[in-house]
Amino acid sequence: MNLRDQARESFSWSILIQLSNQIIGFIVSIILARILFPKDFGIIGMISIFITLGNSLLDGGLASSLIRNKDVNQDDYSTVFFTNIVVAIIIYAFLFLIAPLVALFFNQTILTNLLRIYGIVLLIGSLSIVQSVRLNKNLQFKTQFKLLIPSVIISAIVSIWMAYNGFGVWSLVWKEIVFSGLASCQLWYYAKWKPSYVFNKELFKFHFNFGSKLLITDILTTFFNDFYKIIVGKFFSATQLGFYTRAKSTQELPSNIIFNSINRVLYPLLSNINNDDVRLKKVFRQIIETVHFLVVPILVLLAFVAKPLFIFLLTDKWIEAVPYFKILIIAALLSPMQSYMFNICKVKGRSDLVLKLSSLQYLLLALGLIPSIWFGIFGLLWAIVFVTAITSAITAYYSGKLIGYTLKEQLLDVYQPFLISAFAGLLLFILSHFLNITIHSNLFIILFSSMVFILMFFLMSLILKNSVFVSGLTYLKTRFNLNQVKND
Repeated sequence: MNLRDQARESFSWSILIQLSNQIIGFIVSIILARILFPKDFGIIGMISIFITLGNSLLDGGLASSLIRNKDVNQDDYSTVFFTNIVVAIIIYAFLFLIAPLVALFFNQTILTNLLRIYGIVLLIGSLSIVQSVRLNKNLQFKTQFKLLIPSVIISAIVSIWMAYNGFGVWSLVWKEIVFSGLASCQLWYYAKWKPSYVFNKELFKFHFNFGSKLLITDILTTFFNDFYKIIVGKFFSATQLGFYTRAKSTQELPSNIIFNSINRVLYPLLSNINNDDVRLKKVFRQIIETVHFLVVPILVLLAFVAKPLFIFLLTDKWIEAVPYFKILIIAALLSPMQSYMFNICKVKGRSDLVLKLSSLQYLLLALGLIPSIWFGIFGLLWAIVFVTAITSAITAYYSGKLIGYTLKEQLLDVYQPFLISAFAGLLLFILSHFLNITIHSNLFIILFSSMVFILMFFLMSLILKNSVFVSGLTYLKTRFNLNQVKND
């Protein structure tokens, strides 16, 4: 199978994985949001940063090193495997000890036991990181899909049952523990790999030398991505934090489905052509254009239907999350390329540049967020938008230089989806006011607005001959003709 066919198949399965995971997860979160209260999600948000940081430390950048290097053997995998287990034990012991201090900081006594139990996912996860790496490295995403579905569904059933039976915030914790346990067991089964009793210090140093910079980057990324939760949880309230986390998770849904699907395949795929800058740039540009064509209109449409969407899905008790959501949408529109540009740095062996760019990003973030506290929660949200715009431009400029992908070229590649979405959104806004129809059905508003917006977006894409849209039509036409020939 050539690289194009392999990439197409891998992307298809990766997208299916993300679609299944995100959509099922979103449906479950809606059910849980209807049963539980915003405060419950706010409490989980207070400790999620510690679990996410723990996962970053657990990986240590060693997984990226294993994927990037073509010549790895049993000793490499075994060395990383035992490193992960030792690190997991140390991290969990640390979380167990600081749990009372975390509860005291947020003035929530329940956090002590929550953090100690939730931390078990780190111990479980450490047992299957290498197995996951082997599947990713070999682009075995079909296998990952097989193990994902039962893990997601069973953990969801357990969580919903617990929520209905009055377990409150604990239903959110056990959802993650059950999922982690089931996924880990299946990774052992499907990966068909077992460690040897080997720990090679030289191999550890080799992988850590590359991964350490990514580790620091991941820690900074995790900390500052969740830094908002610390600020909101400390200076505002658990309920406001609940609104923020709900707005954030809803805003991230379309991005996560597409970004994570492509990123899962993109890094190992680009690693195979990292010595051919011309080919690397061509493949990367096609991916960037496609991502923006898919993500930008979805985000713009979500901003238009935000209020009826939240009421319909989550009930009126989440209505205060709508303004948060709309502001976070603006930040999301400004940052689609950032995570992808870091892949260029990684495949070119410039983990140091990833660290430098991330450090600059989070320095600006800290400088922007601290004074914004005095302007309340909305000051904080607009600070996120401002910092995101600056850091995205800086990252795009310096990462693009590695493959001769200028900032001007990047803007020319992605401007059309923004232009078309703005035009479609403007027409939808005018139409809704011109008709002046008083409609009390939130579902009808969502469906009508979506239909008008999508039709306008596709029509404008056709008129402007957008390359992604034209390529998609050509591909569908070819597939249809092939199927018709086979039937004849």
